[in-house]
Amino acid sequence: AKPRLASRPLSVAQNILPLRQPRRPHSMAPPDFYALLGVDRAATNEQVRNAYRDCAMQHHPDRGGDPAVWSALQRAYDTLSDPQKRAVYDRTKQDGSVGAEKAFGQAFAEKGEGAAQQRGLSIEAEMAEAKGKGSTLAAAGFDMSHAQGFEAWMRNQKGMGKQSFYTAEDLLRSRQYGNIEATESTAQPLPALSATAVRFDAHGPPEEVLYVDRACSLPDKLAHGEVLVHMLAACVTDEDLLRVQTPLTVLNDFPPFNRTNNKWEAVPLPATAGVEGVGVVIATAKNVPTLKDHPLEVKDWVLLRPEARRRPAGCWSTMAVVDSSMLIKVPAQLMPVRHLACSRSLCTAYRLLEDYGSLRPGDTIIQNAADLPVGQAVIQLCKMLKIRSINLVPDDEGFERTKELLVQLGATHVLRDNSKLAEFLEALGSEMPRLALDSLGGDAGRRLAIALRPGGALVVHSMQSGQVPQLSPSLIMYQQVSLYGFNLSQWVSEHGAEAYLQMLRTLAELVQAERLNVFTRTLPVERLDADALAAALSSHRAVQDAKSFRERTVFLLGSEAAANDVHFEVSAAIRRLESSADNGFDPASPPYRTPGGSSVHQGKSPAAGAVRPSERWADAGAMLKELELEQYVSNFEEEEMTSMALLEDIVNRSDGEKELMEALKEMGIKKMGHRQAIVGAVVGKL
Repeated sequence: AKPRLASRPLSVAQNILPLRQPRRPHSMAPPDFYALLGVDRAATNEQVRNAYRDCAMQHHPDRGGDPAVWSALQRAYDTLSDPQKRAVYDRTKQDGSVGAEKAFGQAFAEKGEGAAQQRGLSIEAEMAEAKGKGSTLAAAGFDMSHAQGFEAWMRNQKGMGKQSFYTAEDLLRSRQYGNIEATESTAQPLPALSATAVRFDAHGPPEEVLYVDRACSLPDKLAHGEVLVHMLAACVTDEDLLRVQTPLTVLNDFPPFNRTNNKWEAVPLPATAGVEGVGVVIATAKNVPTLKDHPLEVKDWVLLRPEARRRPAGCWSTMAVVDSSMLIKVPAQLMPVRHLACSRSLCTAYRLLEDYGSLRPGDTIIQNAADLPVGQAVIQLCKMLKIRSINLVPDDEGFERTKELLVQLGATHVLRDNSKLAEFLEALGSEMPRLALDSLGGDAGRRLAIALRPGGALVVHSMQSGQVPQLSPSLIMYQQVSLYGFNLSQWVSEHGAEAYLQMLRTLAELVQAERLNVFTRTLPVERLDADALAAALSSHRAVQDAKSFRERTVFLLGSEAAANDVHFEVSAAIRRLESSADNGFDPASPPYRTPGGSSVHQGKSPAAGAVRPSERWADAGAMLKELELEQYVSNFEEEEMTSMALLEDIVNRSDGEKELMEALKEMGIKKMGHRQAIVGAVVGKL
């Protein structure tokens, strides 16, 4: 029988958000695309394509098929053959036509409707089980089966650090075993590199110890598992400043941290600041592209993975050498660079609403520091989810301007955050929020707890004051207010990088649909000096006036075009290093400098120097003429490979020279010497 499209009434979840079209009492529910094509959910793209072809042979209207069924099959194939559309469908059971905002609301509501409360042991259930086995309660024992014991052990290791087996890769990457190192066979030598970086020589107040180094030297090689990243942008966050201010390794000696394997790594000084940023990989150690976990290749876009215990990667720099396990590969231009630099704030807002308070449309939340990126994102997500938001912002001269901006984002109420408790409660009126989100700690967090309804939850996700909210016993015992702490790094550690990436994809859909935005100030690296750095460190804590606005600063450290340029220069220098023992590098020679301040010492080249082949020759025909190989011009034209930029891109890939050699052979260039001459010219050896 031919598949038919069934109809059913719209569910409550489907009506959470306003639709762009007038609502109808009934709507056509899409079929299961996997079932329609006859494939399972784990089917590869090739299996989906083959199934679609089989269906086309049977259901195409030209073969007498039903046009409605054929239309549904086309929609199923269009969705499942596109990775991004397929990811949206797997999560929301909707194709891309429903819109990012509605899909987000549906997924949120379905989770709330279908998720059962997690429960531990039930005393009544245990008593019933004991009686069912014919034993008395007094005789009921506490023995566990082997499977129960193993499950209990695994459950109790959560958050305690790695307890299971260690692989060779773990040992090579762990700084805990300083005497275990990889051989040089996986290392990648680097030319002399320098970058513009924000550095510190000792821990202390960030505004006192941080400085701008315009010629920060980078390592002379990429060790096992390391990559060279051209940074695009980095956000100034409270965690950045905390890791500069104090060495958290002091906590390793005190309980409860001395009872677990989760130790903070020491930060070798001097060091580069920065824990959150986005960049492009421009070189890798030889083993990185083939790693089972965290493989990366040149030109991959990467985010620094949230890591609570590992030492900062040092991303406040135009270039950085980073262990690949500290990076997460993301699709190029997944979001605007400024949003990617602040992606942890977006993810924090998402998780706070998703994981706490059991929120439903019509509920109310309250938060402080609502004018900063996390608060801005919470407001916009709440608007989409039909959740009312009460937002506290600093009580200063800029209050009215801040209020106007947050109301435009979707805030329900914007109130002054001050110590006048009676005034605060009067402004709240009858509102009693279910969830409070605290970014400040101390007295500011305590005020949020007082505003909560009975059974409400206070979640601390940052503590700018450095103090824990002090809750009175009456709030805890009689109001049943719960206090939670949230840390995104801990969440990623428990749920994995893939779950984090899926969350980023969801948020990216909202950003691309212009339903989610953040306001930040940007500072190009060319304007980064002592005064600009001091302003950047305090911009999110500044006292506002009628013309200013508290904003986090995002360092603009480079661009994708600059990353490609630096990649070309580094690749050419690496090839010269590997091709000759006497590589000709002269430390005194003037370095190549990108607009952002990264430097690659070019040294002396016997022929073309640092001139790129695409700059030397207009096209492949001009190159072949100089090589006296004009007979192959027609071969290049037939294969549409006359662009020198295209040829450069091929040789700059992993094993690119080998790939080009094979391509030339397939084009009919049979002589090995001719192929070698062409490849040598493309890589700049001529």
